[in-house]
Amino acid sequence: MGVIVMVEPQTEHAPDLEAKSWVTGGLRAVHAALTDPDTPEDPADLTLCGKPTASMEKHSYHPQGPGATWYPPNLTPWQCTTCTQALRRS
Repeated sequence: MGVIVMVEPQTEHAPDLEAKSWVTGGLRAVHAALTDPDTPEDPADLTLCGKPTASMEKHSYHPQGPGATWYPPNLTPWQCTTCTQALRRS
């Protein structure tokens, strides 16, 4: 299974998949979700830290090779450390 980067927008901003609302509205955190076993291009229902992915936006980032972070480097301040720890344990 692969990992999909999920963006959690600020509470007051509803996700807008087409317009990338988190770019203009702010983001709360960047999470990791496993791919859905039945639909690999979609995330599983929960992130690795247990949050529902339905209220989040899928990010287009994919790690470019060994040693690359699971999240976009420019979003480092918002990475979910619980998701990072879960990935390290797996």
